[in-house]
Amino acid sequence: MMLSASSQAVALALGSAAVWGTSDFTGGFVTRRASPAVIVTIAHGFGMCLLLILAAALRLPFPTGHTVLYGVLSGVTGGVGLMLFYRALSLGSMGLTAALSGVLTAAIPVIVSFFREGHPTTLQLIGFGVAAIAIWLVAYTQGGTVHPHGLGLGIVAGLCFGLLFVLLQKASQEGVIWGLTLARISSTSAAVGIAFCLWLASRGNAAKKPPIEWKSILPLAALAGFLDTLGNVLYVLSSLKGRLDVAAVLSSLYPAGPILLGVWILKERTTRMQTVGMVLALVAVALISL
Repeated sequence: MMLSASSQAVALALGSAAVWGTSDFTGGFVTRRASPAVIVTIAHGFGMCLLLILAAALRLPFPTGHTVLYGVLSGVTGGVGLMLFYRALSLGSMGLTAALSGVLTAAIPVIVSFFREGHPTTLQLIGFGVAAIAIWLVAYTQGGTVHPHGLGLGIVAGLCFGLLFVLLQKASQEGVIWGLTLARISSTSAAVGIAFCLWLASRGNAAKKPPIEWKSILPLAALAGFLDTLGNVLYVLSSLKGRLDVAAVLSSLYPAGPILLGVWILKERTTRMQTVGMVLALVAVALISL
């Protein structure tokens, strides 16, 4: 029995959340061994190469101006958001920063979709609200100092990630592969620039830092890049098959992935709030899917 377009969109979005969550877990794990800028450069660069190879193998025609414009904008927006997010986390308030960013990431596409695609159903609206609560509970962790600049950067990062969801869909309307490829080219370029600037700034302290163990970080960083790229593909396909807001909200449940993998692989424990959040995430999925 064939699934309806809306059911396929839901399944693709949930697949995107699962893959993105695994990518975040892998990237977060390997970031302990090198700076985020280096890991992002490797991960995004690897994803860019995969997409370029795929575009060449499929002999795709060159992208239109529409695809180039929105592809580059989405990559820049995502790259800026990621850098701001890392900076916000470094200033403290990690729980609040992650929670605020996660909720805003889901909220922006919902607002855009309301004007572009019309009013969602009542059950979907309720599901969006439940999902926002779930994202907050799953992402929020207590502790850390509250830094106003960190919270401000976290809010801006969340807005950037939300715009990324909107722009990625626009970039892929005339060609999924080229839209994602151009986004990855621009985000990789931004990551390379940041990594190079950080290298220049730290040259005087190079003797005090242990050398990077490339053999140990390259496979994991490349895996994170592959999974992140696959998550982007699944999200874009979901947003094109169904509503933008449904795809974005369900994909934004990805913070549950690192938590579940941490419990399974690293034997970590979830907090009561995180457990409630994951239960609410299941309720949100059910409501949005109806």
